[in-house]
Amino acid sequence: MHYSLCGNGKVPVGFVVFKIIVGSLRAVVGSTPIHSRFFMEKVMKRFRAILLLTLCAAIFLSACQPAVPTATLAIPTRTATSLPATATPLPTSKPTLAVDRQALQGQEVRIAFPWDQAENRFSQLIDDFNLTNTWGIRAVAEPYASADALMEALELGRVKADVVIGKTYDLLSPQTRIEFQDFGVYFNDPTWGALDSYQQGSPFEAFAPKANETLPRYTLPLAYDAGLIFYRSSWARELGLQEAPLAWEDFANQMRAGLRANLDDINIVNNGTGGLLLSKSPLSAQSWYAAFGGTYAIQNQVLQLEDEALVASFRALKQAFKEDLTWVGLEPTPYQYFTDNFALAYEGTLSEIDQQAHYLPAKKTEINWETLPYPTEDGKGSIALESVSVAMKAGEPESVMAAWFFVRWLLQPSQQARLAEINSLWPATGHPVSVVPDYAAFHPAWASALRDGVRLTLAPEAADWGMNRYILQDAYLRVYDLEPEYFSNIIIVLKQMLADFPARQQ
Repeated sequence: MHYSLCGNGKVPVGFVVFKIIVGSLRAVVGSTPIHSRFFMEKVMKRFRAILLLTLCAAIFLSACQPAVPTATLAIPTRTATSLPATATPLPTSKPTLAVDRQALQGQEVRIAFPWDQAENRFSQLIDDFNLTNTWGIRAVAEPYASADALMEALELGRVKADVVIGKTYDLLSPQTRIEFQDFGVYFNDPTWGALDSYQQGSPFEAFAPKANETLPRYTLPLAYDAGLIFYRSSWARELGLQEAPLAWEDFANQMRAGLRANLDDINIVNNGTGGLLLSKSPLSAQSWYAAFGGTYAIQNQVLQLEDEALVASFRALKQAFKEDLTWVGLEPTPYQYFTDNFALAYEGTLSEIDQQAHYLPAKKTEINWETLPYPTEDGKGSIALESVSVAMKAGEPESVMAAWFFVRWLLQPSQQARLAEINSLWPATGHPVSVVPDYAAFHPAWASALRDGVRLTLAPEAADWGMNRYILQDAYLRVYDLEPEYFSNIIIVLKQMLADFPARQQ
């Protein structure tokens, strides 16, 4: 996760348009060097929508017009949204899939995954499948350096794997040059299916695949990444703060206490810090939107957002930033700030658990730090999720069946536990603590945010989300430089960009 740079911890008011564009690009691309003309073209293609949004916003603001009232959208059902498609309902009585053991013998299944830093551990998992499956199927690892590297390979048609693991929105992207198999008849098969893989009563039950879905399902969720608040519990107790802040008002008061503590000490370098260290990432934008009640719906392939949640989150973030309750760091990562009491809390993700543990390991005698859900007005907390899924390449029946047996094996609890230890994400099949008890015990902060009553909001599992998430992020980046009377203008441009994007993809 990358953090913006600012000498005094504030983003200067009146940033020129060029600086905003560069900031938006850095927020997504980070510090990854651009090694080829293709990558530059890809970056420009990916961010054409963001650049246009910036220009539109500049036009709106230069007119200095008063805020335009906007209507509040009806609250849609908070469920995962499937990829829009025309489909025929599955028959109510499904025959068992025909399995030809002789045809499966010796079938090779290539597995693409985006964790080459954990290639040895994932390859060991694949080796165990090869040793234990009774079909004679042989799986082969095809690692990629990162999710972005896998996405680029998908767009270029370079992925030849039979099973692909990646971010759901990348797998469903319109640019993906690979035809995936509908999981329907495989997932629902009474003998060889996987209907019982996703535990009932799990926190993620609402997002799990359902039996006999009427729309095609080209991906199955394997894991969830989450936007979390990393909270320095030990420092909070030193400041006299006894309870973790789950309500927005309590959260703001605790960030104020951190600010005052750093203002009152003899160290002038930390003045203006002590509160929440912002990341301003795409998952941060989703988290604040969800924390103030925002949900997603897709109508006619266009993402629909709620005005009320946008305005409420904009106002809260602006006021907190104005009062120095939140700030932006100079360092590219938050871990040392957190360790040195520059931040009582910071915005992070599940993938950062191991890094933070390296800087500030938990002691057995006390809880130094934990993760919290984003604060909400009702005090229950909110967590925004994005899914990592698996897909199967369409092909000959024997090839697809062999791929399905690997996917089915990957959904088993023991394999889900091993995946969680590889990528630090929450397993999609059940409660993280029950699926991976050893990892959860070794990293107490890993699942501490997943409290009873917390509200979970899953990002749309739809083709356009890969771009829409950056459009939403860009809207939230503007909040810090503008006065509240212009927030309605941000929403107008945001909605226009969301409406225009699907048409540009055709």
